[in-house]
Amino acid sequence: MTVLPKPWAPRAKTTREYVHVEGSTTHLVLHETEQIAIRSSHAARGAIALNLVNIGSEQAGLLELAATRDHDHEPTDAATSSDPFGALLDLALLAERGSLSNSPLSFEGALAQSFLRLLTHERLLQAVERLIFRARPKYAERTEVLEQPRGRLSERSLLFSMKSGTPRVESTFDELTVDTPLLQVVASALRVIASERLPAKIVALSPGLPNRAVNLLRHLTGVRLLDREHAARVAENLWLSPLDRIWEPTIDAALPVLRQQAVMPEDQLDSSGAIAIHVSTEKFWEQCLELALTAAFPTLAVSRNAKAGEGVNVPTPWAPTADGFAQPEAAVDSYPDFMFTTSLHVVVADAKYKLGGTRAPSSQDGYQLFAYSHLASLNEQRSSIAMILYPTRHGARSSQVELQRLTGGGYPLWLVQLPFPTPNNLRSPTAWSAFVTALSSNLQELSTSWNVDRTKRPSD
Repeated sequence: MTVLPKPWAPRAKTTREYVHVEGSTTHLVLHETEQIAIRSSHAARGAIALNLVNIGSEQAGLLELAATRDHDHEPTDAATSSDPFGALLDLALLAERGSLSNSPLSFEGALAQSFLRLLTHERLLQAVERLIFRARPKYAERTEVLEQPRGRLSERSLLFSMKSGTPRVESTFDELTVDTPLLQVVASALRVIASERLPAKIVALSPGLPNRAVNLLRHLTGVRLLDREHAARVAENLWLSPLDRIWEPTIDAALPVLRQQAVMPEDQLDSSGAIAIHVSTEKFWEQCLELALTAAFPTLAVSRNAKAGEGVNVPTPWAPTADGFAQPEAAVDSYPDFMFTTSLHVVVADAKYKLGGTRAPSSQDGYQLFAYSHLASLNEQRSSIAMILYPTRHGARSSQVELQRLTGGGYPLWLVQLPFPTPNNLRSPTAWSAFVTALSSNLQELSTSWNVDRTKRPSD
């Protein structure tokens, strides 16, 4: 079962129906907040529910078993699983682009052969299969001892040939060949897939991966294979010409295969129960905004894990007293995600991973930003603007709405909707960098509406 980010859903309130044949494998794909209906035997549905309970109490609420359909949950789409790994790869790329996979808290387990290793194999194979027939030879410099000399001749070798009468001369020449560093990296990574032996339980999920790798290697028979460590070093330092840039996602996918990076749950791989892998889409959205805000504005402070960012101060709104005198302010454990400066204002902003925040914030979010608007300061400067940063649904444009604080007029709250990365934005480092740059430019364009000197308004 793969749960994708809710901004990727084409529309809201979709219920997909899956038909599961007991004893077979069915890949369920849905988006956050969506529902699915599983048509199967009572025993199979009971086993699914039991596995969800076994992997944690948080998962128990994911399934709602019912003898009859609820009219509100009537399926609207017949689901298919023609590409069972495509959705998983998109989710894995999201974790990678957001640096979530590098967090020590992302996974618990040992680096080893695992289900995630299978995903790295599938990602590389899909990338190579799209480009294998576009592999082109390039000129490479070669040095060989030839009976029919060509190119540049070695003076020492030529003198030795003349003196000894041996009709062989060392020659350096350019030759058109497919044995290029780019294809050496690709072929070496394919060999790793073809030769790696994963646990049988994992291989059963996609048993054809080694054969696909072997078939691709047959198209690269003239390419020299490098050992895994050497190929990884070549990939890390590889320079791609403009004509070779189409291979960038392939090299990006080859590196995890060559480095043998993966995670194995320590105590669950050999069990018959289910395992769960969590990707924090809320944190990913915060990281997207952090990258864009850093590029868009000169000063940015980021608060994480209940710790204030540099220069951020949010005093507690209430303090105890003794004998009529206020005591030192108690520490607070809630800080705004971001505080930054524009040309005129200090801005306090919170990222909310919610769709549809176009008219008014939720009661909880509204009170939270109301408190920040009175208390938060950056480098001893009080904030003059507050905002909530929401993601948009796939295909929607960015927009913003201005609200006014009812007490202390002139202090606005902006509800800002910004594009959430699509799967295409995650395909390669270049595509990801282009998305972050576009998001930063989007923020700068929207900020023209914020940069108003409110002290000159008659109402103030």
